[in-house]
Amino acid sequence: MRILFALLSLFTISSLSASQEFPQWGLPEGVTVRLGKGAVSQIQFSPDGARLAVGTNIGTWIYDTTTHKSIALIAVNAGYVRSLTYSPDGSLLAIGSLDNTIHLWSDATAEHLLTLEGHTAEVISTIFNKNGTTLSSAGDDNTIRLWDTVTGEQKSSLELTGLSDHKYWGAGRVLSPDNSILAVWDYENVINLWGASTGRNLRTLEGHTEHVTSAAFSPDGSILASGGWGDSVRLWNAANGAPLRQLLDDEAQKIKCVEFSPDGNILACGYNDNSVRLWDVTSGALLRRLKGHTGWVFDIAFSPDGATLATASDDATIRFWKTATGAHLRTLTGHMRPVYTIAFNPDGAVLASGNGSNPARLWDVVTGAYKRSIGREFSSTNSLAFGPNGRRLAIGNDYQMVELWNVRTGRSLRTLLNDDGSDHSIALSPDGPTLANWNGEAAIHLWNANKGVILRTLEWDPQEITQNVYRPARSTLAFSPDGAMLAGGSLDTTIRLWNVATGAHQRSLKGHTADIISVAFSPVGSLLASGSGDHTARIWDIATGECYRVLEGHTSHVTTVAFSPDGDTVASGSRHIQLWETATGAHRRTLKGHGSDVISLSFSPDGRTLGSGSYDGTVLLWDLSR
Repeated sequence: MRILFALLSLFTISSLSASQEFPQWGLPEGVTVRLGKGAVSQIQFSPDGARLAVGTNIGTWIYDTTTHKSIALIAVNAGYVRSLTYSPDGSLLAIGSLDNTIHLWSDATAEHLLTLEGHTAEVISTIFNKNGTTLSSAGDDNTIRLWDTVTGEQKSSLELTGLSDHKYWGAGRVLSPDNSILAVWDYENVINLWGASTGRNLRTLEGHTEHVTSAAFSPDGSILASGGWGDSVRLWNAANGAPLRQLLDDEAQKIKCVEFSPDGNILACGYNDNSVRLWDVTSGALLRRLKGHTGWVFDIAFSPDGATLATASDDATIRFWKTATGAHLRTLTGHMRPVYTIAFNPDGAVLASGNGSNPARLWDVVTGAYKRSIGREFSSTNSLAFGPNGRRLAIGNDYQMVELWNVRTGRSLRTLLNDDGSDHSIALSPDGPTLANWNGEAAIHLWNANKGVILRTLEWDPQEITQNVYRPARSTLAFSPDGAMLAGGSLDTTIRLWNVATGAHQRSLKGHTADIISVAFSPVGSLLASGSGDHTARIWDIATGECYRVLEGHTSHVTTVAFSPDGDTVASGSRHIQLWETATGAHRRTLKGHGSDVISLSFSPDGRTLGSGSYDGTVLLWDLSR
């Protein structure tokens, strides 16, 4: 996204510093500031209830449940946390990560003790034995493994034959409290129970009408609860697989998570209407609804005494509730969903970021302090662009619209509707009046941003792109520095250049072998950088249409590209960030630190700082002068 003018006087500066709001613990090498605490994936109370562990894409945060302040960050740069388990005495914390490993940490000192290696796929479920000397783990590699928690040695490995090799979003595994049964669901409408010591399929539980998304054993292991996209939560006899009862609620049909209270009498379920239902396990009666989240609740944890319930939501917050009454006690903020787009203001003092389920956020680059939010609540900010004087901010969201906002007042100026799609890439011309909007369909609309009217439509051949798989449009549009030309990257592997004044197609740039995900002009407009699903970035000569350089070295799709202000450096983002010399294409440097793919890059105006936004729910600011 182009860096455009903004005035510091327009912003209200928060009195909170980065160290107060977002502690700067465990920063990767070369990073000066982290904005946000990462996207939450798991939550778990310590056995004494004094702490809450929150697993994210950047590591595990430890919160004091009395003060609700973060007291430590267990930084593991291994992708998001898939499983989080305390030992019975609370001395150990086992963290199963996206890199197929399990990390054992001391809860008292936050010291890394052991890394357990052996799984060949993600570790989804872990459980300690009663004295904490053995850890059982179940992974996406269809194995159950036993580990010595003192030496880190693998005691045994059991392969479950007959399980599908296809892994889907929503698939999962959970071990029973006594480690005798493994429940498995793979995006189907059944649950399979396996003998954890024999590797044999014990039985298949049938009854759900749509795919199962979650399951949990009662504390004594006698009951299995399961929820999914169907019409109810179901309770099963874990020993023989017999159905016990359904928990029906006509107001909500999709269940994301289920969790038993410590005494097994209450089942908490997160629903698609952003609420939590508490059910009486014995009678099947609905006890109460907990309302307050603005996104789906995807994880639930009871305190050891059952008096408090913690819920993690897609709205990037964690809420504490009183179980007996449903009263809201406290909300933890600072965690964010994936950061889709970022941009510095011209003097590099302010950075704007856009992510899912929240308005755009404005940050102080020096302190990392959150300044304010601007935009529509409860929508995904897919793309944003400042106007040239910084007074307006254009935001593309998932409500099938682009809106212009007054930065000073936070009020919406006008809405530019586009009903053809729900995922936008937008760009503002350097002089401000013209806004380009692409919604992933076969046309780009050029708007007069002052009047809110369409000036012209740039057509693409629909048959060239309709056969491609869906991919979110983020930064696939860019104006040249003089505003005379618009570049657009498509799903058909082609980059197109248009004359903005006439709408005439000027040239197509061909060479990539997969969809174009990001484009950016050089500061003088003579070169164009592009990132693609073919794992390469390219530099193009605008005058000739020839590929100037092919930048190879990424191991997955290149989601974002950006030129430094002097044009000498190209940054490209994928799992890591690569810096390249523009003139020669020589590789200069690799920046590692995000827990997930980098999806947005922006240089500060002086070129000394690079901002990166990621699916891990953080923005990192890199000092390039080091």
